[in-house]
Amino acid sequence: MRVLSVAAGLAAGHMLRASVDEQAGARLWVPIVRGGDTQYFNPVTNAMSDELPTNGRAAPAVSFAQDKEAEEAGVGAEATNNDLGDVVTSTKKACYPHCTWNCTQPVCNQDCTPECEQPRCQTRCPRPDYTQCAIDCQTPHCSVFCPKDACSDADGENCSSPKCSTRCARPVCYLKCKNNLPCQNVCHPPRCTWNCRNPDVCAKPQCRLLCERAAGCAQNYELPALSPQYTVNRQFHAEKAHWVTFHWGKCGNECGKAVRTRKVVCSTGKDHECSFSAKPATQEVCEDNSGCNGFLVGEWSGCSQQCGKGKKMRKVYCNNPDEKECLGEKPHVEEQCWDHGPHCQQCEVTLFGGADFDGWSASFHVGQYSLDDLVGHGAKCEETSSVKVDGMCCKARVYQYGDFNQQTEGWTARLGHGNYTSDDLVDAGVENNDVSAMRVWLDEKCARKGQPVVGWKIPEPETFKMATNIFKPPQEDME
Repeated sequence: MRVLSVAAGLAAGHMLRASVDEQAGARLWVPIVRGGDTQYFNPVTNAMSDELPTNGRAAPAVSFAQDKEAEEAGVGAEATNNDLGDVVTSTKKACYPHCTWNCTQPVCNQDCTPECEQPRCQTRCPRPDYTQCAIDCQTPHCSVFCPKDACSDADGENCSSPKCSTRCARPVCYLKCKNNLPCQNVCHPPRCTWNCRNPDVCAKPQCRLLCERAAGCAQNYELPALSPQYTVNRQFHAEKAHWVTFHWGKCGNECGKAVRTRKVVCSTGKDHECSFSAKPATQEVCEDNSGCNGFLVGEWSGCSQQCGKGKKMRKVYCNNPDEKECLGEKPHVEEQCWDHGPHCQQCEVTLFGGADFDGWSASFHVGQYSLDDLVGHGAKCEETSSVKVDGMCCKARVYQYGDFNQQTEGWTARLGHGNYTSDDLVDAGVENNDVSAMRVWLDEKCARKGQPVVGWKIPEPETFKMATNIFKPPQEDME
């Protein structure tokens, strides 16, 4: 029991030591000496104070003295010497003296703050003398325990003394020592460094350009002697460069205003040698009314008929309000035209398995196709969801049954040039996307006589043509 009590006392001592270390570190302040001034830094809380707190304890000082030569040179003080030096009085023995910059060199301190590591501290106590200690134990608490039924009969005549036992708790003991053990805190000086940055404000250097005095250079203002192979020309005449203009070209409009141009060059052949004077204009607005009494024609339209005989037309306009004043015979407004392009003889029908011309596809030219023929070309007759008929005069007829509805009456649908979606096929008479036979043929009447072009009309030209000149008519007549 004595050993246990001593061990418990040592464990309590370790806990006390850890608490003392933490508290001692919080109260420890590191003196920072810089330029004769002292500040105190706490590495635990990272606080900085100009004075040592009342409950604080100073650690060994850390000095950050500036370089002695820098202090003597006035580092950190704002430069006040504005004397930029005297003008150089030396004379350069050349026609081109040298110049140099003379500048001040202001010096200023960096903005620095210390960064210190947390000091390493220990609480040290004298080793305990256990010969001066004694263990003091309190009186233990005891209780008597007896059995519940001590007699064998109800009258108690055969009762004997009960067999009881006494039980005591473990006594509480303390270690008492006569001597008081004083302890002290020992801390290692913290390691500190400066964290510096460039100052926000620093005096700028002032500069002055200093030049040497020019030496007296020898200058000869006399002309060199005349060589035998040269003579003096006292009546020399040279033509000054000048702009040369050519005749104006023809006006770009024979009835109204337009623009005409001309060629302008320098007499030397190099325009930059005449740049000392403004270059004359190379174009100007002109007006010519010589062709105002004539007919103007627009562009021909396309042929009104596809695959056959049709007509084409154009606008014819007199540029005089009175058409009788226009000279010559009025041009034709309408002419015949023929359309015999390759599209007139083209005929191809394509079946698709998708409603939007996707999925499987099978193409067919002019001919008759039974159910077996359709399948042989890759068609899936019960899944025909869209059809494309390519050719202005191409026709197709589809049937419900594979024998062209000869033995059994069924629906039939005729399709002309165009693209047919699933809804279009229903409108044409196709039911359940089921195409079991098909005939494809070229309409000879259509290929020979054609059919009208949808939306055909005479174009409204923005310009009219007269002879070889193209220009815009008056605005009021265009509306």
